[in-house]
Amino acid sequence: MSASEMRRTIIDLERRLEREQAQQDALRRVALRALAVVGARVPTLEGAVQDLSRAVEARPPDSAWMDRLGVQLADAVRSSDQHEDLATTMLEVVRRGLNGFDFLDPGLEDLHRAAERRDRSEIERTLSQLFLVLHDKCERAMHEREELSEVVGEIWHRLEDVDSALSEDEARSERARASVATLHDGISDDVRAMKGRMDDHEDIGTLRQEITRGLDRVVEHVATFRNQQETDLLEALERNRLLRAKGRTLESQVHALRKRLDQARAEAYRDNLTGLPNRSAFEHYLDGLREDLGPEQPACLLVWDIDRFKAINDAYGHSAGDKVLKAVAEILAEGVRSEDFVARYGGEEFVMILTSDPDTCQRRADSIREAVDRLIVRAGKTRLRVTISAGMSPIVAGQSTEAIFDAADHALLQAKQLGRDRVERADREPHPS
Repeated sequence: MSASEMRRTIIDLERRLEREQAQQDALRRVALRALAVVGARVPTLEGAVQDLSRAVEARPPDSAWMDRLGVQLADAVRSSDQHEDLATTMLEVVRRGLNGFDFLDPGLEDLHRAAERRDRSEIERTLSQLFLVLHDKCERAMHEREELSEVVGEIWHRLEDVDSALSEDEARSERARASVATLHDGISDDVRAMKGRMDDHEDIGTLRQEITRGLDRVVEHVATFRNQQETDLLEALERNRLLRAKGRTLESQVHALRKRLDQARAEAYRDNLTGLPNRSAFEHYLDGLREDLGPEQPACLLVWDIDRFKAINDAYGHSAGDKVLKAVAEILAEGVRSEDFVARYGGEEFVMILTSDPDTCQRRADSIREAVDRLIVRAGKTRLRVTISAGMSPIVAGQSTEAIFDAADHALLQAKQLGRDRVERADREPHPS
């Protein structure tokens, strides 16, 4: 890895650190606003709120304070019978404060629905899940920040080694020039001395001895120079070998860190319960598809909704509801090809993009709906029958994402009004079965 590539890597890592810091600061602001509301409206929690506020402002090294925050907010929600205005205000603050964090969108949708139904147990459960996600994200962000800091520090150490090696090479070059000058001066002096002695002596034997001694001194100068150069060269080769080894190690560390960060980004686009992509992944995919879609490649958006899902949750509990969600998600995932797309939009809603003409998409959607209709999910000793409805809209190039989704969502509403367990199309009039 060259020095310029390492500098670019450092800049990239520092930018990621800044983004992680900004996200943590935003989360702290949300927590402080929520705590301020709780402290103002629930005097009995004033002491705990002050402690938590100080903990947040002090930027603690761990995230245990998020657990305490979730508990305090859940306690405040449980007292909503006596403080209905507090619950409404607090939930609105939470929704506004957390808006913009894409990975929380499904949970916020669930919270909104629970608040509209005034379902206290569902509000408590959803808030608890939201703060658990926040807690997990904070811990991951802190861990990734520590890893980034370690790698950045390692890069700086390697750059210092490179700088030291370059300085040593420069010093070695200066020593080499000085050695050459010394060799030149020594040989010149020996040659002049031999010339002088040749002028002073006429005896051939004596001259031979003087020349031999002079040549021996020249050879000695050359040998000294050669030995010094070989020593310096071997030291430079060993130093460069160590630098290359450290560079390979650092490159491996950076590659592993990038892989973990890519994995973390992938997880941010995935629904934890079903394993499908989430709403953020769907919106990103649909935006890209609209730009690349041509007239020769038709596609349709389907918005799916599990029929009477609230009744399942109310009658058999959320664990049964989760089983239904997972089972339906598996069938939807099996019903798409590699060029298609399916995601959990939030709650009991799913979205699907099929790359076929509307009539083909209709047939495929009906096949998926029938597969769900055959699905049996057990809730204890009870066998639950599950059905699903969908609204379908062609994806038209140039049409906004909101318009495409609204058309499919309106068709879904028509499917519900016409008796459920059906697929209605936005590009034609609904028909009763």
